[in-house]
Amino acid sequence: MRLTNRKKKLLYRSAAALLALSSGALGAAHAQQSSGAPAPDGEAASDIQKVVVTARRREESLQDVPVSVTAFSADQLSKQGVPDVTALALALPNTTLKASRATNSTLTAFIRGVGQADPLAGFESGVGIYIDDIYLARPQAAVADIYDVERIEVLRGPQGTLYGRNTIGGAVKYVTRKLGSQPDVRLRATAGNYGQLDGVVTASTPLSDTVRIGGTVARFKRDGFGTNLYTGAENYDKDVTALRLSAEFTPTPELFIRIAGDGTKDDSNPKNGHRLTVGRTSGAPILSNEFDTRANLT
Repeated sequence: MRLTNRKKKLLYRSAAALLALSSGALGAAHAQQSSGAPAPDGEAASDIQKVVVTARRREESLQDVPVSVTAFSADQLSKQGVPDVTALALALPNTTLKASRATNSTLTAFIRGVGQADPLAGFESGVGIYIDDIYLARPQAAVADIYDVERIEVLRGPQGTLYGRNTIGGAVKYVTRKLGSQPDVRLRATAGNYGQLDGVVTASTPLSDTVRIGGTVARFKRDGFGTNLYTGAENYDKDVTALRLSAEFTPTPELFIRIAGDGTKDDSNPKNGHRLTVGRTSGAPILSNEFDTRANLT
């Protein structure tokens, strides 16, 4: 009986070894056949869209930049319906971008826990905000509506080497669209609930081979989500008119000059807060609509 068991074990081991050898031979044959197939050419292998950023003050591919940076192209921003820079925080790790208390256009920005909690004139933010590489020294009017944009870059971590002080937390770069070499007119309209009606008109034309001019007019209008029960004014409404004019010169292929100016008129009501607890002395209740408010700030 013992001899029979040994024979069975030897038979099983021989069969397993034979199966392993045959599998290896089949794998080698398959690999040889696959290696004979033509490899994809360079264009097919690089179908991934190349994203160019200026995080290091020069144009580079996003994949080659050794900086923690997230770039949003104009196409991405348009498809996702991003209204202003505060909405970018929903797609960014360790980043807070929001309108400050009781304001519409003052920005509170934090990246990796560094920022400015209270946007007062005597305090400087740890997150730098740039529009076409022009530094916005104060957070007031830094909640920029997104229109006629080429891309937005968010750099996380200290950027003092290239961007100076006030960027220990990071930087947000708003890059407007360059003017084209052909006459161009673009119209964009958006309608939504709460009476939302937005419109953007952009036009540009070349004056010569080296000179181009263009401009954009934008109008953003929306009813409020709630009401200020003290004043009757709408809360969280939007009433913004914006204008941007620019002229570009390329006297040589190595030299690019842009002269630009923009202005914004914001007639929106202040975004007042929502009570989370019953007032200790006044007994003011918690309102059922979180967008309703009882604020005396007008």
